Amino acid sequence: MLLAIGLGVIPLCSAVWATTDLGTLGSPHVTISPASGPPGTKITITVSGIPDISKSSYPYPDLYIYLPFSQPFGTTLTSHCGGQDCFPIYTHDDAINQDYANRIIIFSLPSTNNSKPVFLNGFENSVCDVTVNGKILERFSTLCNTKDEPQGLYQIKLAWLLESDSEQSYTTKTIPFFVTPGMPSSEGPVADNGDIILKQYQNGTISEAQFYAELKARGWTEEQVRQALAVIGKLPHQMGASGPDYKLPLYQTNSSANSANITSQTNITNPELSQSKIKLDDNTTKINTTRIKTEQNNGSLPIPQNSSTAKPVQNNLPIQPPQNDSMWNNIIIGLSIVAAAIMVSVTIFVKTHRNKQNAR
Repeated sequence: MLLAIGLGVIPLCSAVWATTDLGTLGSPHVTISPASGPPGTKITITVSGIPDISKSSYPYPDLYIYLPFSQPFGTTLTSHCGGQDCFPIYTHDDAINQDYANRIIIFSLPSTNNSKPVFLNGFENSVCDVTVNGKILERFSTLCNTKDEPQGLYQIKLAWLLESDSEQSYTTKTIPFFVTPGMPSSEGPVADNGDIILKQYQNGTISEAQFYAELKARGWTEEQVRQALAVIGKLPHQMGASGPDYKLPLYQTNSSANSANITSQTNITNPELSQSKIKLDDNTTKINTTRIKTEQNNGSLPIPQNSSTAKPVQNNLPIQPPQNDSMWNNIIIGLSIVAAAIMVSVTIFVKTHRNKQNAR
């Protein structure tokens, strides 16, 4: 009886283990962007077309990603991934819940040019943290901006692992990434040939004004200039002079002088411009005078001319605005009406007087 039970259990167990053959679970589609880059590069890995493993029997499989980038520093996490950092991105429970959405893994390579980590919700977060669909799986804040990723070829892997026996794995994808030489770390203003300017000023080949102007063009602050002067022994007390160690740079004084000159020049009146304005007013007066004479000739009675309108504008007098033509027109019209009324009155008076004489 025991033999019969044993013979019945063996095929059953064989059938169960057969359904968990990692090599038959299928392979998702994987893309990486970019495929190479220097330290500090932001890497995006997209895993799509994830197979359905909900019908798999125990022991259940999970899909892991292997990241080898912390291995050169000896700071890999304590895990079962052979000395590499590995994280589950798709599990049997995800399959039961029908979570087959694409997995987007994002992280940045370590670099001394990376930004400093920041504290958020009690955790130290950095650009090197590994995130899957926006959720942080692991943090690397200590390594992120203190080391540069060594140059070379790295292999990112996707593999199926058994939950109950992590030593059994099957690599389904291998994605290469090549780390190129990194950029040098950003340096202070001395790196921008500031040391050459210091040596030239120390040797007396450039003037003090040139020294300050060159350092200002390179974005040096007053404190940096003072420290540079201390290095080359050019501070006042180092040269035996009394007073503060840092005096006003010549380029600042020159700038103030230039500003004063510009202001004074702006306040000076251009004589040629004034002369042109005076000539314009003179011409305007002549035009008005001519117009008055023309209208007088067309009228019935002579109209006395205002002598003040015929006077030319003197150069030593303040500039006056041109006369208003409408005012003269109104005067002329008014005088014409008065003259017409007088003529009508005279005509009526003469006719009436003649009629009376004829009647007598």
